[in-house]
Parts: sequence; C-alpha cells; structure tokens
Amino acid sequence: MLALLVALASLGAAFQAPPVELPVSLERIREELKKPPAIDANRPLEQPAATFRITIEHPRYVPTIEEWIRREFRLSALQRQSAEWGSKCCGLNLLSLASGLTKGIKEARQRREVRKIREQIARELAELEAARQARKK
Repeated sequence: MLALLVALASLGAAFQAPPVELPVSLERIREELKKPPAIDANRPLEQPAATFRITIEHPRYVPTIEEWIRREFRLSALQRQSAEWGSKCCGLNLLSLASGLTKGIKEARQRREVRKIREQIARELAELEAARQARKK
C-alpha cells in the first residue's frame, strides 16, 4: 500500500505545471494581454458534423406461399390416421367422382348441341314452307 502511495505521489509531481515566476510584473501581464486569445468569445460555437451514421434494419419475414399452404393444411395425427382408414375402407374415390361429373357435363353439352341443331333445322324448314306458300299465291 505504501508503494502505491509513493508511486501516485511521484506521478502527481511529474504532471504538475511549471512553477510561476514570482513576483508577477505589470509588464508581463500587459504582454500576455496583447497576445490574441486562443478562443474567440464573440464567435458562436460550431456544431460538430456527424462523421458516421448507424441504421438498424430488421427485415420482415414473409413466408412463401408454399410455406403458408403447408402450415395451413398440415394434418394432425388423428386426421392422418382417419385419412388412412378412410382410404382402406369406405372413403370416397374423388377421382372416380370427378370423372363421372365430367362425363355428365360432356353428355349435357352434347344434348344441348343436338337440340340447337334440331331447332335450327325446324326454323329453316318453316321458312322454306312459308316461301312455297308465298309462291303458290
């Protein structure tokens, strides 16, 4: 502890200002006053310019459509088990259901086309008959 105090005392002595010569004369004071001041008291202080800038950006995570679909339509263990049982036993075969539906749509479309053709033939025959009747008169 004593060594520490001695070291601090020697450091303090090393950093002391040089001793001022006494007595101070008026001529010396006048010479110091003639020197320009180190800081101009009338000039406003300048604001220091920023030398760096820090911005922190946090990218917002937006899941892809594939990630969203997987998360929304993920089956639970019970749902997977039910789907497995349904496929083995009495579940609906959606492929056959869809093919039957498309077959019915095709047949309805064909019946409509046949009906439109028959109606057009009937109109044309009616026009022909009207033209024959007009010629006989």
